[in-house]
Amino acid sequence: MPPISLSAPRDSARQFMPGGVAVPMSGDWNSWRAQVSDASVLPEQFFNSQHSFFTGRPVAALLRAVLEDALTCFQKQFVNERPRVQREAREVEAWFLSEEAHWPFSFVTICAALGLEPDAIRRQLQRWNHSHLARPQKQMRRSGPRRPRGVSG
Repeated sequence: MPPISLSAPRDSARQFMPGGVAVPMSGDWNSWRAQVSDASVLPEQFFNSQHSFFTGRPVAALLRAVLEDALTCFQKQFVNERPRVQREAREVEAWFLSEEAHWPFSFVTICAALGLEPDAIRRQLQRWNHSHLARPQKQMRRSGPRRPRGVSG
């Protein structure tokens, strides 16, 4: 089977993340890039943004959308502590690490169809994950009322 030639769609659809940040679901990543840190893993790092690969190729566009959604789910775990978000992040991390290639929407199958190197993406995700783990976490507030300063208990 010949490799799929890919290009980015030209529509301006957006998906909104917590905090009101609009995540482009197409090739308009320039404005969004300014809103995220340099440590972010962006789909554009894995796709040539100068050439439109996905126009007229709906299967390739679908595969890219699946990969973009997985990257978004992975990144949300660092800005949203809800149990559902954390569960989805664990599921997508397992999907990224899987070597399963027998179903059409497995990570390695999508990478093969899009001409991407799975291990390179995994390394970037690990670097990004470690950079967030190294950051000091917000201190959780204890349950119960706060004690006034100077009062021991």
